[in-house]
Amino acid sequence: MRLAAAALAGAFLTAPVAAAPARVVSIHLCADELVMALADPGQIASLSWHAADPAQSYLAERAVGLPENFGGAEEVIALKPDLVLAGAYSGRETKTLLRRLGVKVLDLDLPRSFADIRRQTMAAAEALGHPERGRTLVAEMDAKLAAAARKVAGLPPASAILYQPGGVTMGKGFLEDEILRQAGLGNVATTLGIEGQGSVSIETLIAARPDLIIFGVEPDAPPSLSARMLSNRVLVRATRARPVTLPPILWTCGAWFTAEAVDRLANARVALAKAP
Repeated sequence: MRLAAAALAGAFLTAPVAAAPARVVSIHLCADELVMALADPGQIASLSWHAADPAQSYLAERAVGLPENFGGAEEVIALKPDLVLAGAYSGRETKTLLRRLGVKVLDLDLPRSFADIRRQTMAAAEALGHPERGRTLVAEMDAKLAAAARKVAGLPPASAILYQPGGVTMGKGFLEDEILRQAGLGNVATTLGIEGQGSVSIETLIAARPDLIIFGVEPDAPPSLSARMLSNRVLVRATRARPVTLPPILWTCGAWFTAEAVDRLANARVALAKAP
């Protein structure tokens, strides 16, 4: 009996560990960022063409010089990947064809909470063969979230709305709603009954009287009629809200760095409490 147990234990100890993938291809911006943060440079065969765009990618500098792709099935197959990371907006036909050809595809969904970010980070880290790096990113994120929570602890209630061109905003069930709550802010969009993505007219926004209006647009974004109203001082004066700008690269791809968005809003919440 003891010999059998020893043999079984030995089998587990000597069982080969799954090799880390040698040729990783990402065909989605949010997957690009996880690959760049978690994989060895030598593992990366190609990233999506968005990866090196500083207006969209949090890690754009790391992507400079790396091969890029446009997400087409033929293009990806030619790269001979042993792992492809895709996302919610990757082509369904591409993902289906790759799987039919025996290519392993990790399909990442849009995270709707920080719990989703933790799970997705660890799933990517394990698939890439570096779970310890995933744990490090999650720990960094949780430390920053805890620090933000300490900043706003004990402050009186305050409301905010993430307001984008065309009046677009996010309510219950979206990551943006949790970002606001983690920063000690009530989401006006959720209060108005919006679930997921919706829109709020200027008139409704003025009537709601948020304490903060968070403008989710880059300062150097191309000019447009829908974005012009975001720079309208009348809107801020009419609501008596404090304006805050939150760069989209911090939250359009929910990831470990989204905790920085919470930290920035927590600082804005503290400033609001100190204002006369």
